[in-house]
Amino acid sequence: MVNSFLDDIHRPSLPYKFKFKFSGCPNDCMNSIQRADMAVIGTWRDNIRTDEALARRWFAKHGMNELVNDVVARCPTKAIQLQEVRELRAGGTVSAVAVSDSHGLAIENRDCVRCMHCINVMTGALAPGEDKGATILVGGKRTLKIGDLMGTVVVPFMKLASDEDRARLVELGQQIIDFFAENALEHERTGEMIERIGLVNFLDALGIEVDPNMVAAPRTNPYVRMDGWDEEVAKIAARKAAAA
Repeated sequence: MVNSFLDDIHRPSLPYKFKFKFSGCPNDCMNSIQRADMAVIGTWRDNIRTDEALARRWFAKHGMNELVNDVVARCPTKAIQLQEVRELRAGGTVSAVAVSDSHGLAIENRDCVRCMHCINVMTGALAPGEDKGATILVGGKRTLKIGDLMGTVVVPFMKLASDEDRARLVELGQQIIDFFAENALEHERTGEMIERIGLVNFLDALGIEVDPNMVAAPRTNPYVRMDGWDEEVAKIAARKAAAA
């Protein structure tokens, strides 16, 4: 990516500087979500992997209090449950691992947001899934015109296993930089441009479908407009049918 855009990613070629950052996993040790106009963060989309031998070894060392207080209770979406072994079942979207003869963990992967906390605490006993790729975010930056911004998800998951996959990533980067060059104001970062013109207009220009994973914050207003609802549902069903 950097080799492809080395001549373009700094002033005066663009309205203002453009940064790439790459993090290998959602721990985001590069702070790419906070500091990069285009962030590429490694992730996975299948179930969390488990290792029972390592899970039992971890439990023998740390005990039930730490399991409950530092693993189960700290899951931000309550995707992890402590269950008795006789009730423990894996399959479908659920990962399960016994930590002792009496208790184990059941993880509902549909609710997992890849925060990495449980994997960081129980490294080896829990591990990222095997279907790996990357999440692409745009617009992160430090204070300039409108204050700090976190990157916004534009592609929830992209495979990066082959040369063709990586070529698609470079193509997306080229689209973003071209749009930034044509539409940003002088001394304006990508995130500020998106705030000004609207995320929907930005996604439309890139030809990217709107996805629920792009929501930056949940609604505070419980009322939802229903006009046009049936038409939008029909569009979503048609896209799913075409993909299938």
